[in-house]
Amino acid sequence: MTIGAVLPLKVTGSYGVDDLNRAHILFSSLDRFAEPGLFSEFYVVVPADEVGIVEQAFARWAHLGIKVLSENELVPELANYPKMRGWRKQQVVKLAIASKMQAKFYLTFDADAICLKAISKETLLPEGKALLQYEFRAQHPKWWKSSARILKMNPNVGDPAVGMTVTPAMLSVELAKKLQQEITRLHGKHWVDFLGQLHIPSSPLNWLPHRILMLKWTEYSLYYLCARKLGLLEQYHVIAGTAPYPQRLLVHESHPYEQWDTAYSFSNRCPGLFCVVGSKTFLAPAEVWAKVGPFIRADNEISNLLAATNRVQS
Repeated sequence: MTIGAVLPLKVTGSYGVDDLNRAHILFSSLDRFAEPGLFSEFYVVVPADEVGIVEQAFARWAHLGIKVLSENELVPELANYPKMRGWRKQQVVKLAIASKMQAKFYLTFDADAICLKAISKETLLPEGKALLQYEFRAQHPKWWKSSARILKMNPNVGDPAVGMTVTPAMLSVELAKKLQQEITRLHGKHWVDFLGQLHIPSSPLNWLPHRILMLKWTEYSLYYLCARKLGLLEQYHVIAGTAPYPQRLLVHESHPYEQWDTAYSFSNRCPGLFCVVGSKTFLAPAEVWAKVGPFIRADNEISNLLAATNRVQS
């Protein structure tokens, strides 16, 4: 069984960071650690005017199954919401890509993710079910309350103390589609239009308290709660970081960055498959690569690429 993957991308991402070159670090780490042929399709979804530059930049990673796709082609409804924040758009993209996937499961990525060790079908899909990692809902309580309101359900399903953590995540194509269908059914309009219309501040409808209380939804809180509502979570997922499945999709040893013990993160002593060096660090890709590159590639190809880019930008 192969899996799919999706990376929403804007050449210059949030906070003005260089996400195009940050993604080279992600792809290089996957090139090093992913089982050959793991990805049946790897969609990089970008604004329409960036398709050409991204295709050219990522041609070196074609063997990973990279397919560059325009946001407009994947989610034409987004054209109706030109002021929607990029952070919101990428959440919609991570759900909408299910319509393109041939695989039954897919990995979601952001440009700041880094693969830390070998990944395979067996690692990510033990017993044919996708890893799902918990975090405490108390970290982001509004996500769960808003998503439950959208889904018209009691949020206290399963263990109410925990919910699904953030990117990178493994999603079921079937569950992502069922979420889209559920939002459409509950609100009588296309799911993207419902979510998009919540984020038009000038609309008087959005001044109503019950609409304001829906604003803090995320793709993963919606996905997880809908799977719980439909009673399907255990059919498609197993829980990471448990005795049967000790591997974890995401670990946070890279924060704070200055104290990051990269040797530990890349070692088998660390259960994490991925980490994130977030955009808010404002670190140049070349600086991040200098820290992680020795654990990923022995040659200088990526360091030379990122160093050259860094010189041009400075």
